[in-house]
Amino acid sequence: MSNPYTGTVASALRKAQLLLGEPQQVASGQPLLDTALLEAALTQLWRAYRAFLAEQGHQLQLGFAAGSEPESAQALAALVSQRGKFSGDVTELVNLSEDPESWLSGLCRAWAGHWQLSTSAPAGPSEASNATASGVQAMIPVRQLDNPSAGPQDADMTADNLRQWYQALVELIQRQRAQSQEW
Repeated sequence: MSNPYTGTVASALRKAQLLLGEPQQVASGQPLLDTALLEAALTQLWRAYRAFLAEQGHQLQLGFAAGSEPESAQALAALVSQRGKFSGDVTELVNLSEDPESWLSGLCRAWAGHWQLSTSAPAGPSEASNATASGVQAMIPVRQLDNPSAGPQDADMTADNLRQWYQALVELIQRQRAQSQEW
């Protein structure tokens, strides 16, 4: 039985690999370009992770429809449990996602931070003048692109971290696929 998600995993991993390239490739000296490359690589890593969750679910014959694939390792584990099945591979994914020091937790934090909008309160008089009576800023907040550590939500998203997460994800996928082939 062919797994429809395997190609998506491979494609997303290859795109992430190309986007991350060599260290000097990602550090172009153009902050906006560097940020765009990192965000694109993060998107492809996340896509590969999500497709791998779906691949695992398909392998376990969980019977979810296209478009309703599990969004997290915990969601996949819940589906496995609901179907009265067990998977050591899924348990490993859950353990990795729940360990705050793991590469997968770092990837999840970076992904969540990537989508987090600025929630900081106005810090100075110029910012305060842009706030409405409800405290909501009327203008789009400025984001300093030339300082990678400017926002706490981006603290994990560095080229080095993305490369480490890429390598860890590739190793995890290869190992879990090899183990499933033995069965």
